[in-house]
Amino acid sequence: MLNAKVVKEEVVEKIKNLILPIESLFVFGTNAENLKEIIATLKAEKQDRNLGDVFILNPEAKKHTLLIPVYKTAERIFAEEQEPQKYYVSKEDFDKLKQFYGFLGDKIVLAKYDCEVKVLKKAKESFAQAERYYDFSERNSLFEPELILGRILDYLGVKSREFEKFKELENEIVHFKHVRFSDGEKYEKIKKKINFVRQYPDKKKDLENNYGKISPEEYGKQLKLFEEAGKYEIKSQKIKIKYLANHYYLPVIVSETEKIDYLNHIINVDSEVKFVEQLEEYLAKPDNVFTQFDWWMFSKLDQTLDEVFIPCFNCKENKIANFKPDFIFWAQKGKHYLILFVDPKGTEHADGYRKIDGFSRIFEVKNNGQKQSKNFSYNGFSINVKLLLKPRRGIAEVLENYKQYWFDNFVDFVEKININFD
Repeated sequence: MLNAKVVKEEVVEKIKNLILPIESLFVFGTNAENLKEIIATLKAEKQDRNLGDVFILNPEAKKHTLLIPVYKTAERIFAEEQEPQKYYVSKEDFDKLKQFYGFLGDKIVLAKYDCEVKVLKKAKESFAQAERYYDFSERNSLFEPELILGRILDYLGVKSREFEKFKELENEIVHFKHVRFSDGEKYEKIKKKINFVRQYPDKKKDLENNYGKISPEEYGKQLKLFEEAGKYEIKSQKIKIKYLANHYYLPVIVSETEKIDYLNHIINVDSEVKFVEQLEEYLAKPDNVFTQFDWWMFSKLDQTLDEVFIPCFNCKENKIANFKPDFIFWAQKGKHYLILFVDPKGTEHADGYRKIDGFSRIFEVKNNGQKQSKNFSYNGFSINVKLLLKPRRGIAEVLENYKQYWFDNFVDFVEKININFD
């Protein structure tokens, strides 16, 4: 079927020999047992094998208290909040929205949108105090005031999540237990490599103890073995298996090519890989910022399997969503305790602002018009929580009141996590 009458016939005639038609294939299964057999066969052909048992929790992590925040659903809706999170809308859409509301009137809005009276009152208040309730940094306009009004009324009826407590990390970071390898024939080879890197400190110590006891040639050979041990490649898709002494689990696998199809739940996004590389390079400096702490740890967070997050309002879906940054850091000095969330993936500004707003509502207070970290208490610790993101196009374009949450480079990152322990 060349044309479903949605394209002019003369256009179809001109292009029909220049393009290939789209082909769709639908498979219907009527027998459950047959479907199970097909699925089992496909899995067998793919030869997926779980590598989760090769990874271990870092022994150092077991010595320290790793805390994560826990939340609960708020009793109040946004309309009852003293300072509700701002709703992002273009100025053009907002102006049309006000005109549309004035045209409808209160009674028709109540009947048409079936909203609570307190929500309607808050909506009217928000129209009169626009700067307090709306953020006009949104660049895209919908030109649909009827739709936008419905979204705003829904938004004001949302119940947020609020901080409940801190708890010690248990099974909230588990993605490393679910790393799967899709080449069954080479499963033992990669497993052996991971095991070798995991034992890196002991093997390095043994090699150093043998210095002078073995020939320079043998020493150089063993040293080169260490350098090559973490490298692996299939079909030009390269990975590195790393021993990061302060990471929550060991070892860590990062991809040198973002598109990789034989391993999952590893660090394969280019921005995350670069961040880890920059962190390694920075840690080689003897006076790095982390030396001021008694101890510190960090971990990759998986978007699908891990349950460490920050609640924030998603205006596209009109609900509270779970923002999962790419990394979490923990650090302690005396009774001071820092939890740092880092998202270096190059977040689009407007989306980043919403995430920051959600973070700020929970973990910050205003002092003389400036946002500062709240001081939380847990078993004698004074806890601060921070968030840092990396902008997609550079920090220069970030709004002034949000710049404290963004870092352009690793020097900037270090300056913004520096803590005053006085």
